[in-house]
Amino acid sequence: MIRRILLLLLSLVLILPTSFIFSQYLKVGFLLGSPYAFWSGNTFKGIECDIWKAVSQEIGYQLEVYVLPFSAISPEILTKLSMDVVVGGIHMTDERKKLYDFGTPYMDSGLAIVTRSDLKWDGRPESITFGVKKGATGETIVQQWNQSGRKVKYISYVSNEEIITHLLIKKIDGAFFDYINALYLAKMYGLTVQKQLIYTTKIGYISLNKELKSRIDKAVQKLIQENKIRQIIASYVGNY
Repeated sequence: MIRRILLLLLSLVLILPTSFIFSQYLKVGFLLGSPYAFWSGNTFKGIECDIWKAVSQEIGYQLEVYVLPFSAISPEILTKLSMDVVVGGIHMTDERKKLYDFGTPYMDSGLAIVTRSDLKWDGRPESITFGVKKGATGETIVQQWNQSGRKVKYISYVSNEEIITHLLIKKIDGAFFDYINALYLAKMYGLTVQKQLIYTTKIGYISLNKELKSRIDKAVQKLIQENKIRQIIASYVGNY
């Protein structure tokens, strides 16, 4: 199974061209998912893409991009990939901190509830129908609500794209999304992001190169101090 996934990852590799034949490269694996790393036509872009272009410039490296499916975030897979870092809106949960070597966090996020803009919601989960992604945190939260005695209606979906579509056609009323992703969806589709988050967390990178980690952390800290990361995020989601 792991071998099959590795072959898939190799087939998805995209190396950005460079005119510097003898340059050093910062090898970054990007987990696909808007607004962090996604395709817009033939252009690969996103919050993480812009941040890591800036990081690579700070340390004097050329950026080498590897496009990965989210299933690549597995210790068994990551150890077999010759990359320096893996990024993609990765929540630094306590569970993940036990599995991965994280570098300096550079974004604040969490889990948000997104609702239709025409919906007047009283804040009670029982009063609306949620769309949840199968196996995701949102599904777990709704199931826990129901186990505690609440009667929350929900529909499970395979992908976030299905959830967004069914929000727009009013088949469901609300859904759970990463907070920064929620802000992006609100800007793109006119949805409403509820102010109170289910939980808050930091977003950071997984370090796979101990020798580079210190230099990368210093570059990230500089970008934070200069407010450049916040500016990059705001360019995709608006006020942040």
